[in-house]
Amino acid sequence: MSIFSTRYKVYINHTDAGGIVYHANHLTFFENCRRDWLTSLGFDGYFFDDDGTAAHGGRVHFVVSHADLSYKLPLLVDDLLVVSIENMVKKSASLILTQHIYQNEADYHAGKVASVGVITLACVCNTPTGIRPQRLPAAFLKAVE
Repeated sequence: MSIFSTRYKVYINHTDAGGIVYHANHLTFFENCRRDWLTSLGFDGYFFDDDGTAAHGGRVHFVVSHADLSYKLPLLVDDLLVVSIENMVKKSASLILTQHIYQNEADYHAGKVASVGVITLACVCNTPTGIRPQRLPAAFLKAVE
């Protein structure tokens, strides 16, 4: 059972000259899924105040520090993708998310994965002297329990 899943349609601008979703756009679909997941948890955007509540312009946010992708099946124009978060490992100042893309709803229910991303998100805080690691906000941890 997925932690979260959502649907996206593949448009021509997502594809390369061969009509297959360009490899870097898998990262875009994964990113959009994570944003939709945060929204579903009640966080309005990527940024948090120091106390962990959602706030535009807040100092605490997530950045991708590592991405490992595997491509298994092509994604084509007009596919109605299912993009999911399948697993989450919480560390003190980071998350490791395993995400999947499926070509369609039937493949999602059959477990036929088109691509897999293992994405590490570092939690950081903007300070006057630079960007520093930050513990995961308490409000976020409570929301994902």
